[in-house]
Amino acid sequence: MTQLIKLITVSALLLGVSTVGATVTSIGVDSTAGPNWRTSAQLETDNEYGTAGYVIFGLNEADAVYNPDFDVSDANLLNAYNLPAGISVSTVDTTIGMWSGNNANFGEIEDPGNGNAITNAPVLANSTGTRQFTVTRAASEPLRITVMMASGDNQSTEYTVAIDDGSGSASSNYAHVTNGLAYHVFDVSDGNSDILINITSTPENRSLMGIAFDIDTVDLSNPSDLNSNGIGDSWEEFYFGGVGIVDPAADEETDGLTNLEEWQNLTHPKVADSDSDGLEDGEEVKTYSTSPTDNDTEDDGYDDKFEVDNLASGFDPLVDDSDEDPDNDGLDNAAELVNSTDATDPDSDDDTIDDGDEVGGNVNPYNGGILGVAPGDPTDPNNPDSDGDGINDFAEIDTANGFVTDPNNADTDGDGIPDDAEVILDSDPTDSASVPPVAAGLISVDLQGNPEGAAFAFEPVLMSGFEARAGVMTGVWNALSLPGHANTALNPSFPLIDANGNDSGLIFSLFGTVSSWTNNPGNDPLTNDYLFVNAGNADASAGWEISGVSALSNFTFFAYGGIGRDMLLTVDTNGDGDLNDETPTSVGTDGFEFTGKAGSDGKIIGSIDPGNSNEANWGGFQLLDVNTSANVLKVTEILFTENNSIELTWNSISSLGTSYAVFSSDDLSLPLEDWSEIDDGIDTGGDSTTYIIPSALVGDADKLFFYVRKN
Repeated sequence: MTQLIKLITVSALLLGVSTVGATVTSIGVDSTAGPNWRTSAQLETDNEYGTAGYVIFGLNEADAVYNPDFDVSDANLLNAYNLPAGISVSTVDTTIGMWSGNNANFGEIEDPGNGNAITNAPVLANSTGTRQFTVTRAASEPLRITVMMASGDNQSTEYTVAIDDGSGSASSNYAHVTNGLAYHVFDVSDGNSDILINITSTPENRSLMGIAFDIDTVDLSNPSDLNSNGIGDSWEEFYFGGVGIVDPAADEETDGLTNLEEWQNLTHPKVADSDSDGLEDGEEVKTYSTSPTDNDTEDDGYDDKFEVDNLASGFDPLVDDSDEDPDNDGLDNAAELVNSTDATDPDSDDDTIDDGDEVGGNVNPYNGGILGVAPGDPTDPNNPDSDGDGINDFAEIDTANGFVTDPNNADTDGDGIPDDAEVILDSDPTDSASVPPVAAGLISVDLQGNPEGAAFAFEPVLMSGFEARAGVMTGVWNALSLPGHANTALNPSFPLIDANGNDSGLIFSLFGTVSSWTNNPGNDPLTNDYLFVNAGNADASAGWEISGVSALSNFTFFAYGGIGRDMLLTVDTNGDGDLNDETPTSVGTDGFEFTGKAGSDGKIIGSIDPGNSNEANWGGFQLLDVNTSANVLKVTEILFTENNSIELTWNSISSLGTSYAVFSSDDLSLPLEDWSEIDDGIDTGGDSTTYIIPSALVGDADKLFFYVRKN
């Protein structure tokens, strides 16, 4: 059968090759050309993608511009449209968010309209999901289509590109680990049907940069051999640049196949693994009898290398074993592929429930969220904690734990408090009337990005409260809204409420110019939106303080970074008002706990500086067990009664169950431990507590001092 193919040139540098369908072929992912798509393309013998034409979206826009409603059509001159005759590119989404790039945060790219000068790579900042573009062709001719993808802002993003011309889809996948470009290359054979390009990515769909077209293909299987060396002339000229200059007996890349054998198998003579399946061409032909140009010889969904590596587990690269179940977990190999589970491990996520039981719900007693008997609802076989509540799936349904909770519902009883928080804080996660107490002396702050006039359109999500953070029940959160990038705030200041929603008397202030960002909802709401410095129009760093704290009181300060980047946070832990004797600490999304003592002026001070990512994102913070000038325990009134007793009143502001002790002394110089205890079991009176000291204890003393302590 005649093959119309253009094979890769540096397969060892490629990732994610797959071949699907009859008329669409995935040639590979070029991850090494970098910006040089016009001069160093790795999957083109002429080292150039787009010889027939191209479109690059936003290439002509100025740097550092974000447009949330960018027109991607050829009517917008900010796009670089130079398509082949008879070819058009369109999408139903005529306006898409676009970043023009700045400081190579999405990599760099050659600009063919400017002598291939290197410029910042633009990227379409799409929302999550699948983005579809349509290529319409007037003539029936084969095309090579290169889909140019970009990843940025130091985020690891995995892209899947699929192309379908109506006869079947071919796809390729690549996981970006740093900023830069990757080129997904496909061949589409003769036809005039529309070609659909579908792009999906995780966690963010910042992806498509442009599409390049090449028209000519080469019939490498043509047997014409004018120099009679046994090798087809078209194959020889394609790979070696001429005819009669290759030694048929030589092995260029020492993969175990001579040049003659490479021609006979239509493999790449300068690449040891032509189909990028992990097996060298010589191994495939001479050891395993697999196809060196098809990474899945028998088309059962498992590439040849995987099957060879798992021969002992019952796999065979020459047999379609999709209906076998070598790990005896109740799922055959085809079902393992559908569910993305490990076909050699009966419990892919190690949660003590076999994959087949998870997919079938065989051991889950919850059906439709209602407790009954198994079988019930399926759970995720690839996630040991299907509902993300911090409790292993098996532990949720294990009666030995005291509660049987729903492994698919993070809040089984629907009381707004996640199951793990209820378990940690000793309330019943299956009873909505059972809720844990809110931690006393707690201030929780969520720093958020305001989308008004900003370069993002996402509304920030406030922490819901009633969940365990830093080991305590959080209660009410402060939502501190800051202007979103590229807007800024200078020296903003915010009063804070406590976990019960009362005025705490504390004020959080920032010193300098700061900005903020909010990502697409779906991640942790505390770290998904954040204050930032050293990016956009914000200062390189900023100072901050929390005022209104009880002077010289101890504090616990738990800070959280923002998603994607860490920060360096410096906190004055010894209360001396000097940050030079403190150590800047890298803080990420998991948070970091600082303990210390407030200053004599009642302030906790600190600074935020760029971290390892050369930026600083601050998602929020919590103050635990904090004493404030508003709630510090004070005796508010002392009265003498007619019978010579003394009535003491203090601002208790405490919950039921709290008790106090009262001590007295006639000598103020004595240490507190030497004062006389009058009563150590005084129940709180709520906001204010009054206690009467009987006249018998007062006696005829000239003077008395009293000390009240919260137990």
